[in-house]
Amino acid sequence: MTLKRQLSLMASALILLLLTGNLFLTLTNSSNYFEQQLNARAYDAATSLALSMSNAVADGDKVKLERMIDVLFDRGFFSEISLQLLDGSRLQRKVQPLTQNGAAPEWFVDVVDLAVIPAYTDVTQGWQRLGSLMVKSHTDLAYQDLWSIIKAEVIWYLWMALVSLISLQIILRWMFKPLERVERQALDISERNLYEQEKLPRARELRRVVLAMNQMVRKLKTIFAEQSAITEKLREENYQDDVSQLLNRRGFDQRLQHILQQSDGYSGVLVLMQVQEFSQYNQEQGREAGDEILFRIGEIFNQWHSDHNDVIISRRTGADFSLYIPATDLTHGEELVEQCFNLLSTTVLTQRGGLNFHFGAVFIERSLVVEGTQTEHPLTLVDALSKADVALRQAQTQHISRYGFYAESTQNDIERTASEWKGVLETVLQEESIELHYQPILDSKGEKVIHFEVLSRIYDQQGIISAARFWPMVERHQLTPNFDLLVIKTLLGQLQSSANVQHEADKKFCINLSAGSVLSETFHDQLEELLALYPQWRELLCIEISECSISHIEFPLARLAHRLKSQGVDLGIDQVGTGSLAFAYLQRLPLSYLRIAGSFNRGLHLALDHKFFIQSMVQIAHNLDLQVLGEGVENEDDIKALKQTGVDGMGGYYFTPPINDLNKALEWRVKSK
Repeated sequence: MTLKRQLSLMASALILLLLTGNLFLTLTNSSNYFEQQLNARAYDAATSLALSMSNAVADGDKVKLERMIDVLFDRGFFSEISLQLLDGSRLQRKVQPLTQNGAAPEWFVDVVDLAVIPAYTDVTQGWQRLGSLMVKSHTDLAYQDLWSIIKAEVIWYLWMALVSLISLQIILRWMFKPLERVERQALDISERNLYEQEKLPRARELRRVVLAMNQMVRKLKTIFAEQSAITEKLREENYQDDVSQLLNRRGFDQRLQHILQQSDGYSGVLVLMQVQEFSQYNQEQGREAGDEILFRIGEIFNQWHSDHNDVIISRRTGADFSLYIPATDLTHGEELVEQCFNLLSTTVLTQRGGLNFHFGAVFIERSLVVEGTQTEHPLTLVDALSKADVALRQAQTQHISRYGFYAESTQNDIERTASEWKGVLETVLQEESIELHYQPILDSKGEKVIHFEVLSRIYDQQGIISAARFWPMVERHQLTPNFDLLVIKTLLGQLQSSANVQHEADKKFCINLSAGSVLSETFHDQLEELLALYPQWRELLCIEISECSISHIEFPLARLAHRLKSQGVDLGIDQVGTGSLAFAYLQRLPLSYLRIAGSFNRGLHLALDHKFFIQSMVQIAHNLDLQVLGEGVENEDDIKALKQTGVDGMGGYYFTPPINDLNKALEWRVKSK
């Protein structure tokens, strides 16, 4: 029971007790007063009548006596008048009891018993006693008046009680507003929404409570800021270049190595860039001018990266840069490379600047690894960089800025134009022919499935195509909201038709949304309409956003997350560690979990800095009541190291490749290795 209700009940009981006591005293005093008045009136009437009867009794005139009794009795104030003469005769007048006349309710008469005492007096003449007279007052009018008084008092007391209780509620509501704000602030703190109350209550005790809460919020903000700063500093020192604000060589190689080893397939363009004669420029213009050029190149790349979230860009050394650009095929890759080249050649590295630069690019790809089939050996990082370096040397045969592709980078697959890709994708949308695969995510012990990561596939004459290969063309043709809705609709439909979901209701299904979908208000409305069709399954759904996408979609993402949270849909962040955004977004967004990028988990047992980074993220996340999951684990030593960091779950090909049937995925159990 709330304190407000307790105080309200106590005050109500006190008011009721006071009014009841006052009513009891009023009733008692009034009844005593009426008793005294009735008895006094009976005595006065008996004395006066006895004096008037003395001559008539002496004369033996009974008619006159009766008239005298009737005159007094007919006034209605007496219930009984009786005259007992010495000769034994008796003259009497008497009325029916009060309850027969309806002056007051019978229960009231029983409760309020007026003790009326008959008045006796002698009828005398001189010293001679002639008879005895008895007069008893009538209580009818007394009960009637007393009942009227009590009714008026009760009505008045009820009105006063009502007004008092309403006033009490208003006063308590006003008094408890500061406490309600403190309660709301405490709940918001538990939801990772930290803020201070600006309006302080006037009451000294409540003011102290609010000031203490504000001090706690400031302390929590300081702790979170310190933890975030340490973790961000670690990430910057290990993976970020100080001059260009891009990834450094180590960070780029680590993430590219992770992509090259993915069994889920990939396709893209690896680009090496070099600014010619940059060392000579440094000597002539000074190191500060050289650093300014590198910084401006980094700015241009970061601006371009905001429109291509999946691109990985780094400064390797000196004026050498490397890029990995996801692309669907060679034609698409050439278009993206040309776009990036033109952006640089028309801004910071124009011909008028006197600095030439060259691109060397190679298209790299790997098909989806299907269980039970033989696949080619994955391309190594050294091989990919060597081919890109060969293309760079070929481009540098001319001194003007230009780009070139690795000569042997041809495909056996059928090349599609952009319009052909659009036709394929629109056919998939029209026919709803997308296929979902499910990657189990296990708990920290590696024993129980807690999540399923939902992966999408499409088919063509070449076979299965993973999202890593066709999604760049989906984004290019601005079809991401349609595909994201199709994936969610397909998942909900499969959940609806599955017989095993009822027994696995504690598991979540995680779907990665694109930035284009989050930015679309139409998508928000359509998603809510879709979820309304499956109210029993929407609480099993989680949506994920890549960390590198948050910077320019945070506000619409927060708006979408709050809309979906009321329907039980959780929000998670994928690829944590790959973005450049400060970790303050963890407080601003209504998150449920974080998924550490697989590039940090590969070789974790040999990389102490990776392990420290993940441990720091786990500490920050757990302080905010967030789960931390690891993905892409394929090595037993990495799993042991990942468990030591304190993560809440993990998944990868070590346990099982993605499963293409929902019922089989729900039935899947961990096998001892």
